[in-house]
Amino acid sequence: KGIDARIIFYGSPGTGKSMTAISLAKTLKRPILSFDCSKILSMYVGESEKNVRKIFDDFKILSKKAKVDPILLLNEADQFLSSRTEGAGSGADKMHNQMQNIFLEQIEKFEGILIATTNLLDNIDKAFSRRFNYKIEFKKPDKKQRKRLWHFMLPENADYDEGFSVDKLSKYELTGGQINLIIRNTAYKVAIKDESLFTTQDFLEEIEKELGSSFDGDKSMGFRV
Repeated sequence: KGIDARIIFYGSPGTGKSMTAISLAKTLKRPILSFDCSKILSMYVGESEKNVRKIFDDFKILSKKAKVDPILLLNEADQFLSSRTEGAGSGADKMHNQMQNIFLEQIEKFEGILIATTNLLDNIDKAFSRRFNYKIEFKKPDKKQRKRLWHFMLPENADYDEGFSVDKLSKYELTGGQINLIIRNTAYKVAIKDESLFTTQDFLEEIEKELGSSFDGDKSMGFRV
C-alpha cells in the first residue's frame, strides 16, 4: 500500500505491454483489474461516461476488499488519451470530449498504480500526458531478440524436420505477439497432417499470411526453402 504511480506503456501491438503489466502485478503480489477500453464507448447518450465512472468505482470496491492495493490496467486506452476535439460541433464529438473530461477527472483523484497501454504516444492529449509519471516505450524486437523469442516459444517436445532453422524464421521483423500467433497457427495446421512434423516451410507460410500485404510477389519468393 502507499504506492502511487500512473504509467503509460506505449508501442506497436504485440510488443508485450499487457503481459508486462500482468507480470508486474505478479512480482508485486497484487491483484490486477483489467479493462478493454475499446469496449467502453457506447452509441447511447451518457453510457460511455457511466462506463468510465464504473471502471474507477469497481477499482475502489476491489481495493477495499483486497488485502493489498490492486493494479488498474487500461488496455487500448488510445480513445481515452487522444487529443480532444476543439470546438466540437457534432454530438459524437461532444460525447467523446465529455467522456475524456470524466476520465481526466478520475485520473486526478486516482490513488494507487494505474497502467494504460496505447499504440501511439504522439496522439495523447497534453492534459493526460502531464498526469502520468512514467512513459515507457516497448520497441519491436531486433533479430537477436526475435531468435530468443522463437526458441522460448517453440514447443520443446515437438518433432522438427532435419533442416529446421530458427535463423530463417528470426530474420522476419515480427513482434512477440505475432511470433506466438504464428506458432499456434502452425501447430493447428501440423496437428491435422498425417505426420506431426514441424518444418521451416510450415512456419514461413504462416509468417507470409501474418505479414500479408507487407510482401509483394517478388519478396514472397524468399519463403521457399
